[in-house]
Amino acid sequence: MDKGHIEINGVTKIFRRTDGIETLTALDNVNLDIKPGEFVSFVGSSGCGKSTMLRIIAGLEVPTIGKAICDGEEITGTSSKRGLVFQDHALFPWLTVWDNVLFGLKSTGKGKEKQELAEYLLKLVGLENFKKSYPYQLSGGMSQRVALVRALANEPDVLLLDEPLGALDAFTRMSIQDVLIDLWKERNNTMILITHDVDEAIYLSQRVVVMSPRPGRVIENLKIELPYPRNRSDLNFTYYRNHILEQLDFAHKAGQIEYVI
Repeated sequence: MDKGHIEINGVTKIFRRTDGIETLTALDNVNLDIKPGEFVSFVGSSGCGKSTMLRIIAGLEVPTIGKAICDGEEITGTSSKRGLVFQDHALFPWLTVWDNVLFGLKSTGKGKEKQELAEYLLKLVGLENFKKSYPYQLSGGMSQRVALVRALANEPDVLLLDEPLGALDAFTRMSIQDVLIDLWKERNNTMILITHDVDEAIYLSQRVVVMSPRPGRVIENLKIELPYPRNRSDLNFTYYRNHILEQLDFAHKAGQIEYVI
């Protein structure tokens, strides 16, 4: 059976404020089915619940109502089957690239058996010659590649990406987008990306989930029917961009909340 199947069944997430009375509904009755090996992106306004959705899939948050399911089992906590990469690469500054990559593996007792895979992944992202380097000696883009390799070295069925390229300059960002596609095609992981960048979502994903302002609901589940590699100046690419922006603008006007693209 293919692994990495994510089901979101009627998920609502309510956060209670410090006074214990008022509540904040981050997600409202979200239903999704993400197939094994699929690349899906979430876009929407700041505060629409995108990252909350990702944290629920990761097992870092629990739905107030509904269930998140991975491969037929309800998600009740974190698992090595679901890797997570944040915007901040969070590398240990006192460890080399190689030791950063192997850090999580050593805690599971799999450091030695996964070394060959770690070597291969570093080569795949062009960092095979930087194994002995420390994070302060790397650019932001290189550090983020190390974070991706560290997550993939655990061989997760699902890779969760919480705006991992948001802090990078435009050219580095586009370069790592291509790295992400290469890694996805090579490893066949289910990829779930949170991004504010509509072009990034279209460039990378097979499907884009457009979210409403808080409380987060699914406005549209849009299949991107473009071949890889994708051309950002292609008329069909432009069509998808304009369509998603129109959907976000409609949601913005309905909710009277600013959104950031």
